[in-house]
Amino acid sequence: MLDPGHTRLCLTQTLKHMLPSCSKHFHRLYHNTRDCSTPAYYKRCARLLTRLAMSPLCTQS
Repeated sequence: MLDPGHTRLCLTQTLKHMLPSCSKHFHRLYHNTRDCSTPAYYKRCARLLTRLAMSPLCTQS
């Protein structure tokens, strides 16, 4: 079984590099949702952040 702290750290580091143009939205979602603060919901967090990364808001240059 993966360590939830390690999983969350890897997710954070990876997505911070993927989302330079929408870091405000990333931080708001990551720090203010249950999905990203509870180990049982980390898969949901990853899905939300991936959808954010693909959104038109974050793909603008």
